[in-house]
Amino acid sequence: MLELMIYVLLFFVGASIVLYVVLGGADYGAGILELLPSKGNRAAQKKLINSAMGPVWEANHMWLVIVVVILFMGFPKAFQNIMVSLHLPMVALLLGIVIRGSTFTFRHYDAKQTGKSQKFYSAAFSLSSLWTSIWLGIIAASLFRGKINPSSLDFVEAYIDPWWGFFPFSMGIFTSVIFAYLSAVFLAGEATDIELKKFYVRRASYGNIGVVITGGLVFFSSYIDGQKLFIQFIQHPISIMSLLFASLSFGILWFFIEKRNVWLTRLLASIQVGFILVGWFALNWPNALNTVSGPISFFEAAAPEPTIYQLNLALLIGSLFIFPSLFYLIKVFKSQNSGPN
Repeated sequence: MLELMIYVLLFFVGASIVLYVVLGGADYGAGILELLPSKGNRAAQKKLINSAMGPVWEANHMWLVIVVVILFMGFPKAFQNIMVSLHLPMVALLLGIVIRGSTFTFRHYDAKQTGKSQKFYSAAFSLSSLWTSIWLGIIAASLFRGKINPSSLDFVEAYIDPWWGFFPFSMGIFTSVIFAYLSAVFLAGEATDIELKKFYVRRASYGNIGVVITGGLVFFSSYIDGQKLFIQFIQHPISIMSLLFASLSFGILWFFIEKRNVWLTRLLASIQVGFILVGWFALNWPNALNTVSGPISFFEAAAPEPTIYQLNLALLIGSLFIFPSLFYLIKVFKSQNSGPN
């Protein structure tokens, strides 16, 4: 019974991570794309991003909160090791989230809308979107490098080595490119102006190529780092199948992007990212993280059974309210913003 309840928690963790990467990642990508605007469409691009993100940008952080709460309550040993050893990148991540959220709020709702303040808010929003995306990738790579060592008394060994290196930073770049790619796909569907739609279709096509290039960089950097990620992928049946499906979907996505089939492109882009995540976590299953002393599995790090039971109950009951409410939120705001941009 305890093992089944742990699997339920891991389902919520996995689903929340996928939803955060797809939905929250598309929001981060919108800020990144603003760093490379179309000169003639800068104002229209900003207006479209404000309209697309306005209803749900804050709600998307709910998925990250769910992951943190489940780890904190359900897997305290893993949570402790992660937060102690990676507290520096975690602080950097949280600073980025706060700055990005506050500047988007001021930009979106600033009553004065002065040129100088809007430039500042937009620049801070875009840069913090890129900053936060990079740190998300760094943290993801750091979990399984095997360099986490919270018992070390040496500052560098305990708090710098776990996340510092070519491999984690290349993962940060890869994550940022994925987010920008997802955002371009989603914004192409949001745009009603033909020129703006074409602009995001081009960005989605470039992003498609960028994901392949930076993905190759991740494999190369992992080899330099001693991880040999590519060899691990091709030796794991689920991971290699996920990698193949994700790779094959690039050609299909390119076709639908060119045909401007909005909903199929969005669906395929989301599935593609899902395959990448499935391959990554299948490779490390059932471990929550790797330390210098060896891996810590989710089952080893699980809380006592009464805690797991209560957490399962809260998540199952909460789902009955969260998903319908989120669907209704999106439906209401999208119907209000369905007019021309």
